[in-house]
Amino acid sequence: MNTIRYEDLSHHANAEVCHALCDKLMAHQAQRGIIRPDILAGMCFENRLKPSFESNPNRFLMVSYDDETPIGYVFANAFLLTREALTARPDWAAEFPAGSGELYPQDLPVPCTVADLNNLYVLPEYRGAQVGQQLINQAMAWMRTVKNVKYIFTHVSNGNNAGSFYEKQGFRFSHKVWGGFLEAYVIKI
Repeated sequence: MNTIRYEDLSHHANAEVCHALCDKLMAHQAQRGIIRPDILAGMCFENRLKPSFESNPNRFLMVSYDDETPIGYVFANAFLLTREALTARPDWAAEFPAGSGELYPQDLPVPCTVADLNNLYVLPEYRGAQVGQQLINQAMAWMRTVKNVKYIFTHVSNGNNAGSFYEKQGFRFSHKVWGGFLEAYVIKI
C-alpha cells in the first residue's frame, strides 16, 4: 500500500472514475440482500450513481486513490424536499406497495433541505486502514455546510449490516423503507 490520497471530484463533468467501484458496491449489496435481491442485482453505476451525480449540481464526490488506482469513494447530494418528493420513487421501486414506508418520513416538515449520503465503498483490501472513515468525515463535513440543511439521511440496503457503522457517525435509525428493503437513518441538524 502506497500513500493514499483523496480527491474531491464534485465539480467534474462525470463520475466515471467510480464506475468499477460502484458496480462492486452494488454487487456486494445484491449478494447480501434478503428482501428482493433481484432488484438489488439490477443496480449498477449506470442506473444509480451516474444519474444521481448528473441530475444534481449540489453534490459531493470524493475518491480515494492508492497511487493512481481508485480504491474507495463517497457520494452525497442535497436538495429541497417537497410534499410531492415525499412519495416519489425511483422506477425500480414502483412495485413496492403503498404504505410500506417511503424514503423519507411522511411527517417530515416540508419543504426542507435534506442531504443524502448515497454511496460509500472501499475495496475490501483497504478496509481497516481508515479510508472509509476519512471519506465519510469529508462527506459529513460537506453535508453540514449545505445552506439550510435540516436533515442528513442515509439508506442501508437489507442484508448490509452497516447500521451500527452509521450510528457511530451520529445517525439514528429512522424507519424501514418498502417493507425493510432499505433502512433509513437520520441526523437532525
